[in-house]
Amino acid sequence: MNDQRWSVASLRLRELLEGLWDRLDRQAFMETESTMITAALEAGTPHGALRLGQDADGLRHLLVPIGPSDRVDDDLRSAGVHLTTRTLSSDDELPVRYADIACRRHDLAGTFTGLVADLTGLIAVNPDQAPSLIVRTLHAWRLLLGGTSSRWTVPRLAGLFAELVVLEDLLDMDPRSVRAWLGPLGCPQDFRGAHHAIEVKATVAAEGRIVHIHGADQLEAPENGTLALVWLRITESTAPGARSIPEILAACREKTGDLGALETRLVALGLPEGDEGLMSRTRFLPTEHRWYEVAGDFPRVVPQRFLDGALPTGVHGLEYQIDLDAVSHLTEREVVLQRLGADL
Repeated sequence: MNDQRWSVASLRLRELLEGLWDRLDRQAFMETESTMITAALEAGTPHGALRLGQDADGLRHLLVPIGPSDRVDDDLRSAGVHLTTRTLSSDDELPVRYADIACRRHDLAGTFTGLVADLTGLIAVNPDQAPSLIVRTLHAWRLLLGGTSSRWTVPRLAGLFAELVVLEDLLDMDPRSVRAWLGPLGCPQDFRGAHHAIEVKATVAAEGRIVHIHGADQLEAPENGTLALVWLRITESTAPGARSIPEILAACREKTGDLGALETRLVALGLPEGDEGLMSRTRFLPTEHRWYEVAGDFPRVVPQRFLDGALPTGVHGLEYQIDLDAVSHLTEREVVLQRLGADL
């Protein structure tokens, strides 16, 4: 009976959303110079009402009001939906920061309505948790929205291997540490506790220490906390000590006290089941480790360096590179691991 009532409510919500988007379609003919027209929903967050939007290309958007300090990292991985942030003027002309979930394909408009209905219902029940609900819901819908290729290349496997090296170190300290591995669930950093975070970068190149940074939030430390950047050079090898992804995962499974949390993260990553193919044939060896303190004049682009603590309106998908050979903020591995371990 509860399921039936939920289905009816969900259907009515979808009909309401489609009706509002039809209204925006008609309004678009009257406002040809507008880059975005919106309509308010009854659901909201502590920062204002959710809004449906339609851009100049006729593509649909859901705009979720978020606070200045809420962390919503750009997610452009899917061919069907993008997540960015934007600032728009409210009805009283005050600026409001929004998480902008945008449908990028006209043929997915109906599917996008389903995503919006799900997300709106979740936010209506838990308005304070809007940023995390957005990330979780996008993960759940990613396959339906035409996500990018799930092909696991050697560099991509090496990046995962580097994260698992750090995870294994943390599990040696505390079996609960898998809960801090939040990168697969959409967190800007790979590992995060209440006050401390770790971002892991890896390269398979034989030379150079260039890292690619995705989004203005990736090198932003937790409020009143710290952020470390761990850089590893990962080499394909058959030497003693080299391991495959299934082998290092087996070690992590033995050490963790929360197998369910580990498997949830692997599913979110889209890691293939079993141990056949490239994933099991390729063996890696970390040949260089560097641990950096991301603080002071460490080169980075973060929201605090912009007016109002957010990227300028219209700036999306920020990516940049850092040459770590020009950085001297080295720190001790044990200090970083113990600091995050104290958060658990």
